[in-house]
Amino acid sequence: MILLEIISACLVVVVTTNNPYVTATRQDLINGIQRLNADVIELRNEIESSVSSRCDSISGCYGSSYDECNSEYTSEQQCPSGEELGYDIPECGRGELCNGVFDYSITTVRLPANLATGIDGNPKNPQVVEAICYTRTAERWMVDKYNADKQFWKSIGVSSPQMYFGSSTGVFRMFPGRHSRECGRYDPRVRPWYQASLPSTISNTVKPRNVVILMDTSRSMNETMNKKTGQTKLSYMKEAVISIVSSLSSKASMAVVRFGEQASLVGREGSLPPYHWRRATADHKARMIEDVLNIDVRGRSNKIAGFDFAFDVIKNSLRDIKARGSDHSCKLENIALLVFSDGEFNMPAGITDEEVVDFVASDVREVEGMGDFHVHTFLYTLGNTNVDQVSKKIACNETVDGYWTPVTSAITPGNLTNGYQQLFSTPMGTPMFRNYTSWSAPYNFSSSGELGYTVSGLVYNRDVEPPRFMGAVGI
Repeated sequence: MILLEIISACLVVVVTTNNPYVTATRQDLINGIQRLNADVIELRNEIESSVSSRCDSISGCYGSSYDECNSEYTSEQQCPSGEELGYDIPECGRGELCNGVFDYSITTVRLPANLATGIDGNPKNPQVVEAICYTRTAERWMVDKYNADKQFWKSIGVSSPQMYFGSSTGVFRMFPGRHSRECGRYDPRVRPWYQASLPSTISNTVKPRNVVILMDTSRSMNETMNKKTGQTKLSYMKEAVISIVSSLSSKASMAVVRFGEQASLVGREGSLPPYHWRRATADHKARMIEDVLNIDVRGRSNKIAGFDFAFDVIKNSLRDIKARGSDHSCKLENIALLVFSDGEFNMPAGITDEEVVDFVASDVREVEGMGDFHVHTFLYTLGNTNVDQVSKKIACNETVDGYWTPVTSAITPGNLTNGYQQLFSTPMGTPMFRNYTSWSAPYNFSSSGELGYTVSGLVYNRDVEPPRFMGAVGI
């Protein structure tokens, strides 16, 4: 097993091998890195080709993919030893003879449990179904690639790498096929390899994301969102917010604001101003998720107080960046304001929709007048599809130029903010980054728990303009 790491322009190589009879030279390692970079681009091209022909993939799709837990695999399953596989699976002991059952003739599909809510664990969301179907056509390429390259990897003492695709909707297709240790627990979008490929991790070209989330926690958010499950608007909103927080890279910054009759910074209620966004470190994200889970409802809904507080966070943070003399020569300065509410507001008394719109537009103008900044405003109204509501009016204002999404229970919380993810990933779909690959920092593999690396690339639907982000491939 050989672990490789790219740091800046330098090559750092850490070598361990499970085969004492094979010694990898430095040139072997360089060849391995080059092969991985080329292979991930080739896999990306294969998935993008599948995206282009996705309308044809629906035919014959039903019942043709192997689930991580519910499917019986083919008679071609193998049981490689730890030495052959390159790592030991803890449940299989030392793995000297058999180290887990793998099927090198198929791929496996994994879905997080919140997407597999249909009959027999099938998805109901059409976008999720579509991603399963169009990626199925890349299965043959993965099988052929494995067979063609086995001897190359063996010659340098490395086990053949796994290949996989994670969609922006939460679908994960991987080769070789195998059953999972735990069902419904894997969401590719929060895994280190996927996050390493996202634009927010790329410096000097795309600025890290600065995300402010505004949550309506007034009493009306305790109303039922889904009559079948009893899920409330509040619990739905929490799931969506946690999904956003989990997907942020450590180079991004975030702040979460709640509002009812008054507004406050989640996790820092009672603290004194000025308020700022903070780096989305692993510890900060973990604390924020816990704080979001503990939010309750209180009071009436004062949208002016919420917007005022959120824009104060943005303006204070930008002033702090300018005071530190941070570089703003990058091509994009990404600021996202994501607003979750049910669209019902009863404070301040007597305020009109037009006054609320003007208030938000004024704040947007002030922020964008501070420098080369643009605020992308996303408004999500839970359980409210009224086209005359103030949230839509805010989004449609010429200055705000935002995005409004009326939300029903048919949309899973984890997929609610796909538009936000796609917008912030668009620059990487341009020709300048056509062959861009990203190496993750070392992380614990879900199968073995051992540290390793993944080289990944972004997948786009290039049949539309601008290209639409679809997910990431990894090897």
